Amino acid sequence: MAAESPNSTLTTYVTDMHALITHGLQAIDRQAENLKGENHPEALAAVNEFSRTLKSHLTLLDARAKGLGGSATGPVKDAVSAVTGFAAGLVNAVRPEEAAKSIRDDYTFLSHVAIGYLMLHTTATGLNDRETATIAETGYRDAARLIMHIDRIMPALVLQELRQDGLAVADTSAQCHELIKKSWDREAGAAGFKS
Repeated sequence: MAAESPNSTLTTYVTDMHALITHGLQAIDRQAENLKGENHPEALAAVNEFSRTLKSHLTLLDARAKGLGGSATGPVKDAVSAVTGFAAGLVNAVRPEEAAKSIRDDYTFLSHVAIGYLMLHTTATGLNDRETATIAETGYRDAARLIMHIDRIMPALVLQELRQDGLAVADTSAQCHELIKKSWDREAGAAGFKS
C-alpha cells in the first residue's frame, strides 16, 4: 500500500475539522434559538459566542482546504458524522429550561473540537505546514477559551436553575471557581506545563 502524501493527510485533517464544526454548529444554532426568551442571558450569550467563533473557524478551514487542493464541502465521513450526530442528539434533547445541561453538552463538543485541533496542529507542525499549524493553534486556543468560559458561568447557571425549581440554595459560585482554578493549576504543574 502506497504511503499517503503530506498534502493528502493535511487535507483529510482539515476537512475532518470542518465537518465536525459544521455539524456541531447546527446543534449550537438550534440551542441559541431555544434559549431566546428564556431567563438565561449568560447561557444565550455564551452559545452565541460559540457560534460566532466556530463560524470564523469554518471560514479559515474552508480556505485552507482549498489552499491544499481539497474541498471542505465534500462528503462527510461516517466517523465524524457519528460523533457529531451523537453531540447534536444530546443538544436536541435538551429543553430550554435546562440551560445548564445544554451548556454541559457544549463543553463535551468543544472538548472534541479542542483535541481535534491539537491533532491537526501536531500533524501540520510535523509536516512543516506553518499555515495549517497557525489555523489549528488559533482553533485550539479558541476552544480552550470557550471551555473556560463555560467553567466560569456554569456554577451560577446551575444555582439559578435550582432556585427556579424552588430550592433554597446557597451561592457557592466562589467555592466552585476556586475548585476550578486549583484543579487546572495543579494539573498544569503536574504535567510540567508551568511557565
